Amino acid sequence: MFMSNVAKDFALANRDRFVGFAFSAAHLLIETDNTGKITFAAGARCGLVRGALTDLVGRNLYEFCPPEEHSLLRILFQRLIQRGKLDVTHITLRSVSGSKFSAYFGACRLPNHLDRCFLSFSIRGQSAGRISGHRVPDLDHFLPALESRLYSASATEISQALSMVLIDGLPDARNNQKLRELLEAYFLSISTDGDSAVKLSDDYYAILHSDEGALEDIQRDISQLLADNCPEGAPTKTEMWRVSIGKTELPIADVARAVAFTLKKFATENPRTIKIGNIDDAVETLLQTTVSRVLEVRKTLEKKMFRLVFQPVVRLTSGQIHHVEALMRVGDAASPADFVAFAEGIGLNSDLDLMVLQSVLDLLRDAQARKVAVPDVAVNISGVSLASKIFLDQFDKILHPYADVSKKLLIEVTDISDVNDLTLLKAGLTRLRKTGIRRCLDDVGGGSSSFMSLNELHVDFAKLDGELVALAMRDVKGRTILHSIIQICGHLGTLVIAEQVETEDQRLFLRNAGVPLGQGYLLGRPSANLPVMEASA
Repeated sequence: MFMSNVAKDFALANRDRFVGFAFSAAHLLIETDNTGKITFAAGARCGLVRGALTDLVGRNLYEFCPPEEHSLLRILFQRLIQRGKLDVTHITLRSVSGSKFSAYFGACRLPNHLDRCFLSFSIRGQSAGRISGHRVPDLDHFLPALESRLYSASATEISQALSMVLIDGLPDARNNQKLRELLEAYFLSISTDGDSAVKLSDDYYAILHSDEGALEDIQRDISQLLADNCPEGAPTKTEMWRVSIGKTELPIADVARAVAFTLKKFATENPRTIKIGNIDDAVETLLQTTVSRVLEVRKTLEKKMFRLVFQPVVRLTSGQIHHVEALMRVGDAASPADFVAFAEGIGLNSDLDLMVLQSVLDLLRDAQARKVAVPDVAVNISGVSLASKIFLDQFDKILHPYADVSKKLLIEVTDISDVNDLTLLKAGLTRLRKTGIRRCLDDVGGGSSSFMSLNELHVDFAKLDGELVALAMRDVKGRTILHSIIQICGHLGTLVIAEQVETEDQRLFLRNAGVPLGQGYLLGRPSANLPVMEASA
C-alpha cells in the first residue's frame, strides 16, 4: 500500500524536525553498527578527516580514539547496547593530525534498528569541574560546582545516588598513571552531567550519578578495566558503597551542603575504620543525619533560635570594663562549639556570622534608644567570611542602617588558619578599617599563621591564645614567645588581650609582662545582659 502524499509530507516534516533537534545540540552525528563500524555521518568533520565527511563511512570509531581510550569506549558501547541509551559524557578523540581533543558524547538505539547505534558529538571547551582531559577533580575543586549538578538532576527529575569506590593496590601498580586516568574517565562517564566524580584520596573516589545504575554493573565495569589494563600481578581489590539521595523538602543548596559534608567526612577517614556492621548503612546514616542537622541549623538561623551572652574584657590595672565579647549559645549547651563547627563544615558560617552581627547591632540600637550607656561589643567573624567579597557586601548592607551605633562595634577575626589566601583577608580587614570598625585577631600565638600575620593584617587588638599564657608561666620558651608578641604589638600600636585569665597569679603575671587587657572567669563570666556603664572606661 502506497503512502499518501499527506502522510509522506508528515513523515518528512517529522524527519526534518528531528534532524533539526539533533543538530541544535551536536556538531557531528554518526551512525555505527554494534561493533563501532561507521555506516553514516553528518555535520562537521571536527578534524577527524581531511576530505569529505563521507570518508568516515566504513571506518571504525575506535580508529578516531587514542588507544588508551579503547577500554572505556568498549564499556560505553556495552552500556549503550544493554540499556538503549547513553547519557552525555566525555570522550577523547584524535584528529587527523594526531592531536587529542575532548568531546561531549551521547548515544541511543531505536527498537526497530537494534543493529545500529546513533551517536552525537559536541566539541566544547574544558568543563568547569575538570582540570584536564579525563582527570577527576579533588574535593576543593569539585564542591563549588556540586550545587549546580544537583540542580541539574532535580530539574530533569532524575534521582541521584552517591557511590564511594575504594581501589586497594592502585597507588602501587606499575604504569599507574595511565590506569588511573582510564579509571577516572570511567567514573566521569557514569557521573551526573559527565562531570560529577571526585577524588577523595589516592585510592578513594566518590561518584554522583543516576540512581538507576546498578552497583553490580559499576563494579563489573571497574573489574574489567582493571583486568584489561592492570599489569599482571599488581594487587588490586575494589570495594564500593552507595547511598540514594532521595527527594527532600530541603532546598537544593542545603542538600549540596549535606552531600559536601558527607564527602569531607569520608575523605578524612578510611571507610573500614567506621565501627558499623554495614558501610552502606554508615554512608546512609551520615548523609541522613547531616540532612537533619542542616535543617536544624537552617531553622536556628531563620528563626534566630539562639541567644547571646557577653563576657567582659577588662583593664588588668584597674579592673574596668574595656569592652565585651558577644558569645552565641544554642539550646541548653554551655558551649556552641559543636553547632558552630558543623555550621562551618556545611558552609553556613557566613550566615551565622551575619545573624550574630545583626543581633548585636539591634541590642546596641535598643540601648541607644533607651539612653543606656553600654560598653563596646566584639563580634566573632571567621577569617574565611572576611576574605569573601560576597560576605563583605552583605556585611555593609546590614551595617548601613546602624551607622550611628557602628562605632561601638569590634570585629574579632577567628579561624585564620582556615584562610587559603591571606591577601584576600587583608583586603577585607582594610575594607573594615575604612568604615572605622576596629579589628581584633584571635588566638595569637596559638598557631604560626596568626603569629606571623600580626604585621601583615594591621589589627587594633591581638588576643593571646590561653595555652600560650599557661605555657609562659611554666617555662622560659613560653615567656620568650609571649614577650616577642608583646614587643611586636607594641611596635605596631596593637593592644594585647590575654584570654582564659582564671587566677590572680595569672592576672599579676600578665600585668607585669605589659599586657593591658584580659578576659577570663577571674575577671567576669558570660552574662545574658549587656553591662550598664556608669562612666566611660
